Amino acid sequence: MGNLKRWPVLTGVGVLVGAAAWWIVDEMPSVDEAVAREALPGIDEHLRASTTAAARSGDPRIRWVCTQKVIETRPEGDLVNIGLVASCDEVAKEGDGLVTRSGFRRQPMVYRVERTPGGYRVLDRKFAEDGAGHSRSVKEMFSWIGARRVLDGASPDDPKSVSAAAFGLPESTPVRTGR
Repeated sequence: MGNLKRWPVLTGVGVLVGAAAWWIVDEMPSVDEAVAREALPGIDEHLRASTTAAARSGDPRIRWVCTQKVIETRPEGDLVNIGLVASCDEVAKEGDGLVTRSGFRRQPMVYRVERTPGGYRVLDRKFAEDGAGHSRSVKEMFSWIGARRVLDGASPDDPKSVSAAAFGLPESTPVRTGR
């Protein structure tokens, strides 16, 4: 008789485990690599264009250099929300090397983009809040698992790693931190 009482319990546990696994897999952020690859140039351009006045001054010795780590791509009808973390540096050419000036690290944001014949076009962007509202805003902007990845420290490469290429200089070009 003891075995007959265990079956309903075991069946119930199995159903719960299966439902939990389905929910977790369904909520896992996924990145459509093709969409990310096509959308990132426009996102990078938008990100760099919306930075400090010095970098937008047209001075060829100053560039805004950014790196991004895509956390998730979420289709929403004809649009796509691309959740990412970005790091950017304002970089100036000085002498034989480069100097980083202002910048930011690990800024979570979600870009809303639409597909056009020429690629993806940025419609808008939302930043995570700073300070006390940071965690809450990240959880509102990203899927549950995407938010976990962001809050657990997902980070793009250091912008210094691509600064020389942004100026068309050799990879061995020294990059130092400014004052």
